[in-house]
Amino acid sequence: MNHEWLVAGFGGQGILFLGDLLARAALRQGLQTSYMPTYGVAMRGGTANCVVRLSDTTIGSPLFDEPDAAILLNQQSFSHFLPTMQENGLIIANSSMITPETFADSTALRVLYVPATQLARDAAGTEQATNMVALGAFLAAEPTLEIATLIQILDEERNPKKQELVQTNKTALQAGIAFIQGLN
Repeated sequence: MNHEWLVAGFGGQGILFLGDLLARAALRQGLQTSYMPTYGVAMRGGTANCVVRLSDTTIGSPLFDEPDAAILLNQQSFSHFLPTMQENGLIIANSSMITPETFADSTALRVLYVPATQLARDAAGTEQATNMVALGAFLAAEPTLEIATLIQILDEERNPKKQELVQTNKTALQAGIAFIQGLN
């Protein structure tokens, strides 16, 4: 089993946090893992992306070739990374910021449009939870990692300022899961 997962969006959308959570969950489940963040000069508002590779065997390089799954939170990332995807790959696309018409339907990709920003506003009361809604949708559509593992990692937060966000993040995570389950 080998996976290359890409997470991309604007700086400030929690892209690197989301990738870090995926990598920590994979490690906790005993998988070989690499995590490589990339961000532009302008942190907030610039582009940010990260690649999480996981495998049941040794990973030779953190560099990615063709992701088999992606969480894309803005139009720029969607347009840029769509051509790099592996055939039959999965994309969770934030339809609150990505226009579905920009994607010519293809049987080669599974694109799930999730109104992540709107769901974050409605369920968690803040757009800052958009990344967690997208993560919940991803976990519901891509079953490699256990949802319980991610929740356990969130519950272990010890920074008092970040502890206040744990319930918000869990609520947003569940909203993303429920959205995908509602599609099936």
